[in-house]
Amino acid sequence: MKKGIKYFIYSLIFIAILGMLYLLIHSKKPERNVYEKIADGKKVNYLIVGDSIGRSSGASNNQHKWFQLVERGLTKKYGGAFSRHLVVQSGATAFEGLYKLKNNLSKDIDLVFIVFGENDRKYMDNKQFYFLYQSLLDEIVIRFPHAELITITESSLDNEEFIDVIKQLSKDYYATNIDMRIPFRNSRLSTERLTNDLVHPNDYGYYLYAQEIIQTIDTAIRKDKKVLTSSIPVNEVSSLEMNTNYSYRSIDPSFQNKKGNYTSNQIGSTIEYQFSGSFLGVNVIRSEKGGKMDVFIDDNYETTISTWWPFKKERSLYVTSGLTNKDHTVKFQISADKSRYNITDQQLIQISSIITN
Repeated sequence: MKKGIKYFIYSLIFIAILGMLYLLIHSKKPERNVYEKIADGKKVNYLIVGDSIGRSSGASNNQHKWFQLVERGLTKKYGGAFSRHLVVQSGATAFEGLYKLKNNLSKDIDLVFIVFGENDRKYMDNKQFYFLYQSLLDEIVIRFPHAELITITESSLDNEEFIDVIKQLSKDYYATNIDMRIPFRNSRLSTERLTNDLVHPNDYGYYLYAQEIIQTIDTAIRKDKKVLTSSIPVNEVSSLEMNTNYSYRSIDPSFQNKKGNYTSNQIGSTIEYQFSGSFLGVNVIRSEKGGKMDVFIDDNYETTISTWWPFKKERSLYVTSGLTNKDHTVKFQISADKSRYNITDQQLIQISSIITN
């Protein structure tokens, strides 16, 4: 009898040990938010999705870029290390940022900076911007559910409707909004003293960006701020489908396929695509020889797009959104109008595909 009790006790102990091992192996470690990681000197993976200000265009060298200054400032105070991931493009809108993010392989991100608005206001209205900015935030939340989001209202943005969109969506997605117009205004320096071209900050302008971001993070650490992104209900977030369509409906003989890009220099030449969806973008090559093209949707003039750029670059350009979700036809026609920046004797249009849902 005693021997049986002994075996029974050993069996219970063995089962208990197995149970504890199972819990240790299968229990998920609690998520450490980015502020805890920074404060504890741990490695932080962060992502910037943005335009030219997002990539610090205008800084005299790498050492004066705002994100470099932020990294150095936080490392000096807390130790640790930062791994930077960039999905940035000069001249980009939230549309291009979203398209590029969908094709980016970054993972395990702790912190995301979103920097758009200045370019968007040139190509769309505030309702279209709301749709695209919200779609971008949706994509970020789905891909990085435990990341802290920091939205930047650019110092140069003067469209109050666009500013309100960023502010409202930041609140809806528990993002921290940093309005860089405020520290620029508080500096009491003129725009000429803080920028290179009235838009892109100079070295001191980016210093103000960095100081504001560092101060925001310091305050969050001091107040033991919690990252709330993961509390957003999954059923309220959806990834915007963005399909790339390479098949044209009709094309002018002057367009020649050169390495996957249909290229023409002949004014009036057209290439047409058929698509079904509520928005439209186009993949092109922008270059110093880039021309303009008039865009017609269902035979109605929609907009004119310039493909000029100071150097050759593949770009994903926004065309329009808010279309009825049905079959459409889009025609791109090489315009006789020429960008004032194009000083060459050519007006090249190079199209590879369109982007729709």
